[in-house]
Amino acid sequence: MYCGIDISGDKIDVCIQLVDGNFLQESLPNSTIGFKKLMQMTREFKYHFVMESTGIYHMPLCFFLEEKQKLYSVVNALQIKRFIQMHLERNKSDKKDAKHICQYGIDRNPDQYEMPENLYFECRALNNAIETITQEITSFSNKIHALNKLNLDSKTVIKSYQKILKELKSELLKLEEILNQKLKEWQPELVKLVGSITGIGKRATSLLIVSTQGFKNTKSYQQLISFAGLSPKEYSSGSSIRGKVRICKQGGGKLRHTLYMCALNAKKTNPACKELFDRLVAKGKNKKLAVIAVCNKLLKQVFAVVKSGQ
Repeated sequence: MYCGIDISGDKIDVCIQLVDGNFLQESLPNSTIGFKKLMQMTREFKYHFVMESTGIYHMPLCFFLEEKQKLYSVVNALQIKRFIQMHLERNKSDKKDAKHICQYGIDRNPDQYEMPENLYFECRALNNAIETITQEITSFSNKIHALNKLNLDSKTVIKSYQKILKELKSELLKLEEILNQKLKEWQPELVKLVGSITGIGKRATSLLIVSTQGFKNTKSYQQLISFAGLSPKEYSSGSSIRGKVRICKQGGGKLRHTLYMCALNAKKTNPACKELFDRLVAKGKNKKLAVIAVCNKLLKQVFAVVKSGQ
């Protein structure tokens, strides 16, 4: 028996499969009170709870279901969206989405969700904070640069920005130090292995480990490349449509950006990457395309050291 759940910040819309083939729908608060009521509504049979990934809003329910030792799945939101489109649904509401999620569970029987360790959540929060502060540092640096180029009396504003910038850089160093300590507690061997690759720095090492949950579900280097949104995407049909092959970009944008910056360094310092880059450029390939190839090469090296342990 399946229960589809559409989750928002304040409420959860549930659609419960019944024995007679009908569905029971209810709107409950996204809190412990609502979760307990959901348990009462589904107490008669063994239910498989299915929900889509919604950033942080689905996590309280996941922790509750984990504690109650219930069977539940968290599905990629894009998969649910495509499933709804496949049924040619013209309207959208939380109630309809909950029913479609329930039907998705019935049709697809998704795998049970594996709850990550607590240290993973701590490392992810630290990594997100570092990314946000880095963006703020770039923003304030650009503002200072722009004001210095103007022939205006902006000393007061510039000093204020410089104080903020100094504080942000100080906090960034603290967070990076804490993240490195947490990563060594959680995945000490992976930190050593991934960090051993020339061109992959501490920031890229932490991002790779955190975003892949310690490479828990990575079975091949192709999966890793696809996860970063770096796999080639062909667009052709018959004899008339011949689109340009590009990278997919359907994956981790932050990871892809970080790997691109790593590749700019690796094409000079990493022997295998340098050989690949020079060979592609010598063949007349675009330099940006060659850098993307270096990104893929780095990910192959990452997968190799992680799986071999060497």
